[in-house]
Amino acid sequence: MLPAGSGNHCSAMLVVLGLAYLLLVRSMRHQRASSIGAAFAHGKRPLSSMTTDEAYDIMAQLQELEFPYAMNKARRIALLKAGAIPTMSRLFAATGQNTRRNAGRRSVDTEILLREVQSKPRSSERYMQAVARMNFLHARYRKAGKILDADLLHTLGSNVVEMFRIVDGGEWRSLTDVERCAIGIFHRHLGEDMGIPLDALPSGAGGGWRDGAHFAAELRDWTVAYEEAVARPVPTGNQYVRVYVDSATSAMPRAVTTLVRKILGSNLDTTMRTSLNLEPPGPVLVLYLETLGLVRKLVLRHLCLPRPSSWAVKAVDEQPNPATGLYNFEHAGFQPWYVKPTFGARWRPSALLVRALGGRAPGTHGERFHPQGYSLETIGPAPQEGKGLEEMSATVEFMKGRGSAKCPFAQK
Repeated sequence: MLPAGSGNHCSAMLVVLGLAYLLLVRSMRHQRASSIGAAFAHGKRPLSSMTTDEAYDIMAQLQELEFPYAMNKARRIALLKAGAIPTMSRLFAATGQNTRRNAGRRSVDTEILLREVQSKPRSSERYMQAVARMNFLHARYRKAGKILDADLLHTLGSNVVEMFRIVDGGEWRSLTDVERCAIGIFHRHLGEDMGIPLDALPSGAGGGWRDGAHFAAELRDWTVAYEEAVARPVPTGNQYVRVYVDSATSAMPRAVTTLVRKILGSNLDTTMRTSLNLEPPGPVLVLYLETLGLVRKLVLRHLCLPRPSSWAVKAVDEQPNPATGLYNFEHAGFQPWYVKPTFGARWRPSALLVRALGGRAPGTHGERFHPQGYSLETIGPAPQEGKGLEEMSATVEFMKGRGSAKCPFAQK
């Protein structure tokens, strides 16, 4: 038998330990934000002095450690929004790749290229190859006037819009001015490397921007205004959603497809949701999603210690598959493009759930889903495989010699 009063003693100890843990979380939860902003705190340095290397390091911390869920969600919502712009949805339809058979690979390829440029330093070979590949795939359509400069600027800006909106609205804390500045520097560089004119922004043709935060704010505001001006429901926009969204759940009951469409619609404003022909979420679904989001915020803010570096969420594999020299891709999609068919990839809970919902297991259908991995030199639509190598090589060589301002917004 336990001594009298031992139960009360254990309860008191648990309370003390619980309070100590809560105090530890409170003292450590904001340490990364403080560390990121330390160099610019209390007027030590102006934001215009932020270097390119500092900006890319901050972007890496936001994606891998601080907000991996929100940053990945922002990337996917930004890609979805491209189909809400009529000129873009018409182009997707005209390429012949906007079909149920091709949609899975096309969306994964686009996401991989975006992940590569967002997660690698601007001076790295992988960043340059990913940008060069995107530029090659866009080049003939830009030359033919089927991709407008404004459409590319919108695609660039959509990532800023969604990063700001999803982190500020759905995470346990908002972005700081220092983090917004880093996001601005990254997107200005990416816009320049992709040859996207920035003159449409208010300060683009004038005296320039004060710092990265100023650039990001102008790009965000221009993007939202552009959506309001051009986004309209058109048949190709509806086709875009049917191919990229509805086909993923085609093997499931229709109610599942409707639910997925409404959940996606809840992540868009009225303009973009209407343009994509997505149903608005009802009040019950809105309440449920908002409650989940609030609970997640509170748990992360008050109960979770900061993610350690050893648990960093990598956007892409750091090293190629030693057996093939190609890069595999880890994702829980209905089609396992580029996924290495390991035991874990096939049998972990998320993989089993995907298969239960009608998805394919990694390694099925032989080589169809390219389990050996992808190459940045050839990734893209099947008709473009193996093409553009000379153009890409020239682009990479140009980028290597371009030079990069250490402080791109420093006032001269």
